[in-house]
Parts: sequence; C-alpha cells; structure tokens
Amino acid sequence: MTVVYGSLAGTTAFLGAQALAEIALMELIVGSFFVVAGSLMVADWKPSQSIVRLPERKRSLSGFFAFGALYAGAAAGCTAPLFIAIILQGMSAGPLLGAASALTYAVGMNSMLAVFTCVTSLGGSSITATLRSHTRTIYRIAGGLLVCSGAAEIYYYFYGFPEVLPQ
Repeated sequence: MTVVYGSLAGTTAFLGAQALAEIALMELIVGSFFVVAGSLMVADWKPSQSIVRLPERKRSLSGFFAFGALYAGAAAGCTAPLFIAIILQGMSAGPLLGAASALTYAVGMNSMLAVFTCVTSLGGSSITATLRSHTRTIYRIAGGLLVCSGAAEIYYYFYGFPEVLPQ
C-alpha cells in the first residue's frame, strides 16, 4: 500500500495543478458509483454470479507483495480522490507540508490495516464466527456508509474545496 500511495503522491507532486480538473471529475464519478452501489447493498441485492474470480497467488514473499500491490491499486480507485486532494492541499502550503500530508495519510491507512489484521489474527475463529453470523447486517450497514461516502464526494464536487479544486 505504501508503494502504491507513494507513487500516487509522487505523480501528484509531479503533475501539480494540472491534475486538479481530473480529480474534481473523479469525485463526481466515484461518488455517483458509491451511491448506486451502496443503495443496492442496503436493498440487500447481490450479483447472481461472481463478477471477479481471484487468481491463485504464489505463496512467497514476491507473491504476497504482488497481491498487496494489486489490492492497494484497486483500493486506490476508491480513496485516490480524497488522497490527491489532501496532497494538493498540503503542497499548496509548501513541499514540506505536502510530504508531511502524504506521510500522515500513509501512516494512518497502514495503521488501520495493521490493527485489523492483528485483531483478526489474535481473535482467530471466535471473531470470524461472530462476524459471519452477522454478515447480512454488516453488508447492509456497509452499503449505508458507502451511500454516505458517495454523497459526501458529490457534495465536495459541487461545493467543497473551492480554493483547491476548480469548479
């Protein structure tokens, strides 16, 4: 994840203000997708067939690294608009604040993943069994949160960050 977001931050720093117009449009597109997908989840709709088949991965250090990089790349599609807006906001106050913003974001994201991984690992099957019995409820709550997230992104597209994102 650090490699993917570091690359994204470097690309953002390199492109600078040129990337702003595309970021603003990403907010609207991703936000709209989140609202639709979240609404379907709240309604308890699921596709009848698996849309994506996960490939078998090598059980080696390079295999785990490649899987993690692909996973982070896929996750970046959801979080990139916010991440890039934070980086550009920091860069507008200077390169040191831009780098500090990127580092803070990376530490926060990696810390959450590490905590959830450790809790799942230490709790083992008891946490997994408890969560499994509440899967339907968790799925619908996640859908509601996705709708809220999408609505926030659409709001920011139209009303937010006027000094950073072009309208």
